[in-house]
Amino acid sequence: MPPLDRRTAWGYLLSNLMLPGLGTFIARRRVTGVAQMVLAQAGFVLTLIWARWLVRESIRNRQLLLEPGPYLGLGIIGALIFLAAWLWSLVTSLQILRAASKTNP
Repeated sequence: MPPLDRRTAWGYLLSNLMLPGLGTFIARRRVTGVAQMVLAQAGFVLTLIWARWLVRESIRNRQLLLEPGPYLGLGIIGALIFLAAWLWSLVTSLQILRAASKTNP
């Protein structure tokens, strides 16, 4: 495997900012990348459950609801899980970038 250059490492970082785990996976840290992606998608789905309920009820009532509803807890937990996956992938990206800097100053 050739040494990692900074430009490629920056690409991994940007990929991780868009979809947590994608840049990590492409950087050949497969297990970590998959774990980050699964965690991010799980958080997204939990948040989406709450958002779907809110939109559906708002349409049914023909007005935007002011109360957060019964799925707010899921939405908050989902957002926190997604944030954790995003931060984890950011830390991994910074580690990859630092490793690229050491090999190619």
